[in-house]
Amino acid sequence: MRRSQSLLGLIGLILVIFGALALYFTGVLDAHETLAGLGDPVVVFIAGLFVVSAGLEATGVTTWAGQLLVKKAGTSRTRLIVLMMLLVAVMSGLIGLIGATAALVPVVIIAAMRMGRSPSKLLIPLAFGSSAGALLTLAGGTVNVVISRTAEEAGLRPFGFFELAGAGIPLVIGILVITLLLGDKLLPDRASNTLPTDFSAHATTLVEQY
Repeated sequence: MRRSQSLLGLIGLILVIFGALALYFTGVLDAHETLAGLGDPVVVFIAGLFVVSAGLEATGVTTWAGQLLVKKAGTSRTRLIVLMMLLVAVMSGLIGLIGATAALVPVVIIAAMRMGRSPSKLLIPLAFGSSAGALLTLAGGTVNVVISRTAEEAGLRPFGFFELAGAGIPLVIGILVITLLLGDKLLPDRASNTLPTDFSAHATTLVEQY
């Protein structure tokens, strides 16, 4: 799967380069406009986020955080949901919602199996917490950076790094409260037909897939 993703990424990069060259040679763009994107602060910032996310994964920080989550939560549903949503929200604000969610999906599934609960009752709150956490910092999502840059180009003040937290913190708290109070009733209880009976190697399988 990783090779396929790398191949798709390479193909996408080649298409983008050839697309820019085609616009240049057909006279649609001049040389400055063709190369301007390579030095754009937004592009550099987003590329930096990918580097940070990959670095945290490669050094085992996200794995350590997931293991600590399972250890501290124990068998308590309330404690697991609170710690899980707060952790994914903070991680989402630091490395982006996609990286944070993908890093914790395997851990959350294992935690659900250990507690005898349906993974769907935890994975959906995980996604909601990650989406809300993306509004904690400017680095939470590429949309935040693009909007900040657009505001600056329109003559307005760009967003500060933690300025979005004024909306993100109440959103995280609100989603957490709703999940704790109504989650058991509203979230679907779906059982998978493909999960193995022996989970000794399941964590490794999930890490390879995600």
